[in-house]
Amino acid sequence: MIVMEQFDNPVAHYLQILPGTSSTTIDLDNLSDLLNQTDFNCLRPPNKFLEDTPHIVELPPKAIDWQREPSSVPSEKDLLLEHDAVDYVIFREKEGKVLEVRGGPKDALVVYATQSTHSSLLYQEAFLITFRTFISALELVNKLIKRYLYMSLANDSQSESIARHTFSVIVRIIDEVTQYELDFDLITSVTSFVYRLIHDGNFTYSRILRTRLLDRLKDSFGINTVLGTNLCKPKKPHDLFDFKSAEIACQLTFIDSQLYHRIESAELLWWSQEQNEKKSKNLVNFTEQFNNLSFWVRTLIITQSTQKERERHMMKFVKIMKHLREMCNFNSYLAILSAIMSTPLARLDWSKNIKDALKEHTAVMDTAQSYKNYRALLQTAKPPCVPYIGIILQDLTFVHAGNPDTIPTDRCHGAKNMINFLKRWNQFAILDSIRKLKKWNYDIKKNDIVVQYFNGFKDRVDEERTWQLSHQIKPSNRKSKMQS
Repeated sequence: MIVMEQFDNPVAHYLQILPGTSSTTIDLDNLSDLLNQTDFNCLRPPNKFLEDTPHIVELPPKAIDWQREPSSVPSEKDLLLEHDAVDYVIFREKEGKVLEVRGGPKDALVVYATQSTHSSLLYQEAFLITFRTFISALELVNKLIKRYLYMSLANDSQSESIARHTFSVIVRIIDEVTQYELDFDLITSVTSFVYRLIHDGNFTYSRILRTRLLDRLKDSFGINTVLGTNLCKPKKPHDLFDFKSAEIACQLTFIDSQLYHRIESAELLWWSQEQNEKKSKNLVNFTEQFNNLSFWVRTLIITQSTQKERERHMMKFVKIMKHLREMCNFNSYLAILSAIMSTPLARLDWSKNIKDALKEHTAVMDTAQSYKNYRALLQTAKPPCVPYIGIILQDLTFVHAGNPDTIPTDRCHGAKNMINFLKRWNQFAILDSIRKLKKWNYDIKKNDIVVQYFNGFKDRVDEERTWQLSHQIKPSNRKSKMQS
């Protein structure tokens, strides 16, 4: 009888598939020149502090009816309404030259991301990818709407330019907002802002924002659209050898790529901080697919009744792995490899042909120097590509655990609550590799017959049964001695 394995925490199980942990080497790629790994050295403290004017006026993290918000200029100065926040931002400085942003108060970082001058495109990109680590999407959108409305009322060209930049940032956030963030409060705030734009006669902006919001609301996804088919059950069940190894690899890659492209950067950041499955639904779907495939492969091999059939299935999966590696689908490649290298299978006796065929693949899972072999393989891969997300999650967790969220007060003249943006640069550098790989996708058509054979990888035995079968095939020495 086939018993389905249930994972209480699929992402945690996914991370345990590859054994061992070690210190992480972050691949900063083209950002290496920007980042300086000397922590808080060479910081130029802000020229002004929040104790000076203007003050931060915190907006509540809830829906705001922007149609009712007053258009008049507030009596008290507010940092969000300043043209320039550069005096409140902490920069890295070298030989008197001001380099990249290293931190600052929350509102100063928001303002700096919308300025028409000073702010670099790279900083804005890093801000948009990592802002959720220190401010929610709802709070940020409310702050940006407030800034836009104030700047749009001014008659000078600089304010108008800032308003345009601010609106473009709002649109970008709505474009990339996750389903988890699309709650009543956020929808209400954005919708009321759309009506405010209409009331003010800005029909172009209102149409753009409304369209983007509706697109995100309509963006529903069910995993059954990838793993399910409409085919009738075949009269004679298929088996693994009814399909070419290349076609199986293609369909595994089709499934992986569909799930991989759904993962948002925010989900990876949230997982590294909170391990919250509700916030990371697409990530959970992706990791469950890896886990299910791995146990399915184990099951197909270990449930065979003879050594000959077990080796026949093993060699078939080695061939499938070869095709997956050629296609740069490292997710399914490592899922199958982890199944083959799992202890219940690895402890069994295998022929020299099997052992020789596995040698080049098992080296990929070597944990030495933070999976140096796998990282080298990924770096030389030509897109399209599906990476093993587990290494990325480990890197993000390492950065989160090893870096404070705020800069120590003794490094910025006693200023408190200064967001440590070096931490965000490191997070952005890791996530940038994901963003780059998503620029390409595979041109693979779904083969319903093969996908139907997969059956969602439900036909698998659990961990306990796998061990029982392993010991039936090869009893342990201890048990053999006790019986004798």
